[in-house]
Amino acid sequence: MITMPIPVIVVDDTPVKRRGVCEFIEETPSLRLHAQAGDSTTALRLIEALSASQSGNTALAGWLVFSDLRLGNSNGVELGRAMLEIAPGLRVVIYTQDPSWTLAAEVFRHEYTRRGTPRASNRRTGHSSGLHGYALFNNMDPDYINNIATSVVMRNESFIDPEVLNYLLKRLRGQRLTPRQEECASLIAIGLSNDDIALRMGFLSTSGKPNIGPVENLVSELYTFFVIEGAPSDPGRRVLLAHAYEAYAGLRQDPTLQT
Repeated sequence: MITMPIPVIVVDDTPVKRRGVCEFIEETPSLRLHAQAGDSTTALRLIEALSASQSGNTALAGWLVFSDLRLGNSNGVELGRAMLEIAPGLRVVIYTQDPSWTLAAEVFRHEYTRRGTPRASNRRTGHSSGLHGYALFNNMDPDYINNIATSVVMRNESFIDPEVLNYLLKRLRGQRLTPRQEECASLIAIGLSNDDIALRMGFLSTSGKPNIGPVENLVSELYTFFVIEGAPSDPGRRVLLAHAYEAYAGLRQDPTLQT
């Protein structure tokens, strides 16, 4: 079975950085560098043209965008959201120099505003979309980029650089989840809904149906513990919570890291 390379677009307003990322992509057999852009306007025009030309794939499913966070007067997060309004099948990964838990929340956020105005739903899918990955520029090399592409395109998962998670864990030293909180977090991490979690954890109504009230309370406690802000209904917070718990669980299980 022949697997076609994943087409990639790189957006960066710094020519030296853009060239470096493009070279790494060209060295990655699973990827194919399709185009590059130096600003948001050019990138959006490119996506519009590609969407119009791909008659069988106007959503650009299976395409991957790597964008720098800072793009002159614009930024990669806003650009990525605008791209997804045009082509909701894209997978968009933001890269930057420094790890930031606040930025991670913004990258994966689904419900957001732009310039103070409530953001409209995606005109094709009917809902807003979060972006798909948060990478660090200093870690870029072919293996790293291939790992990102495998996660976000092939597995349809999100990607967050481990250094970003380590930044969070340093703030949690000495803090511990309760057994109930940890059980709930572990079930969120494997993708279960609140209804399914209620059943697994034995939270039932008198009629035997899932009672999600206790689960919602636990989820709220978890967001507070992992310092994840945002609208309660935003599914992007759940994505970040799953990453945060998996990192926390790894820390807890390694006695050399506990202080």
